[in-house]
Amino acid sequence: MLAVLDGTGIRQVARDHACSPKTVRKWWRRWCEGGIAALGDAPRSGRPALYDDSTRRDLLALATAQAPAPFAGWSHERLSAAMGELNWGVSPSWVGRALKRLDLKVHQVRGWVHRRADPDFNTRVAAVEAAVTAAGDDPFPVLCLDEKTSHPLRVPVLPDSRDGRGRRRREFEYVRHGTISWYGIQTAASGAVQMIRSTQRMDSVAFIEVLEHLVAVHGSIFTLVMDNGPAHTSYATRTWLQAHPGISVRLTPKHASWVNPVESVFGILTRQVLQHATFVSAEDCDGRVQHWTRLRNQQHRPVTFTWQRPGAPTSAADH
Repeated sequence: MLAVLDGTGIRQVARDHACSPKTVRKWWRRWCEGGIAALGDAPRSGRPALYDDSTRRDLLALATAQAPAPFAGWSHERLSAAMGELNWGVSPSWVGRALKRLDLKVHQVRGWVHRRADPDFNTRVAAVEAAVTAAGDDPFPVLCLDEKTSHPLRVPVLPDSRDGRGRRRREFEYVRHGTISWYGIQTAASGAVQMIRSTQRMDSVAFIEVLEHLVAVHGSIFTLVMDNGPAHTSYATRTWLQAHPGISVRLTPKHASWVNPVESVFGILTRQVLQHATFVSAEDCDGRVQHWTRLRNQQHRPVTFTWQRPGAPTSAADH
């Protein structure tokens, strides 16, 4: 329109804007009849909306409530039927479109842990941090210990293959060869890791045997970082620790496994060795894990731990 107002001819404007002269004349006629307001879209008839916001509110109320027995959750079909009982004749496909606009996935459940406010949370975390941070200057070792339990030993019935894009494909059907568990110990000063395979039930008896192994290797004076699992806090374990006063224990808070640095080692071990591997026996799996620990221990990686950082929680109520 600006070009026509400047005196450019209809055909030239059509060539400049890659459209037909008929299109230019149509919009020029609208401009002459109603000005700039006439250049907007004209009202269209179309089918009026069948459902309004009140329909969507009722759907949202149903989708966020408990599904009726015996069902554990909602589906689009069940929501459509429930909406019918509220005199809303909506189809399952409409329910799906409405839930998509609301970004609500009724088939998904997100797990979470309600951790009660622990008045000793900051105290325990600070104690672990102090022990790990000072490990390099401490004449006695600081050992971070935890269990990695029940890793499945599975072998697919068919070998892996590659698809057309080179991605590895794995057969779903597999043969089980039991499980395997370890006690993981990391020395904070050097970062060295030791994985001790467990060949029995991981109870207080087995845990005390691990403690006796640590005494034989590191001496009778060291600091031990661990969680408050049953085997770690049982009467038998407490009695054994009382008989070894040189062992100082730092317990992590409940539901805060991330405080123990050895948990990070378990995550790396899982990603690099265990996650996508197949093992024909416990010996095969343990052999690869021990090989991995030897390679990792060739690099000196002291454990670093930082708790009080900008934006970190400062009170137990924040957890």
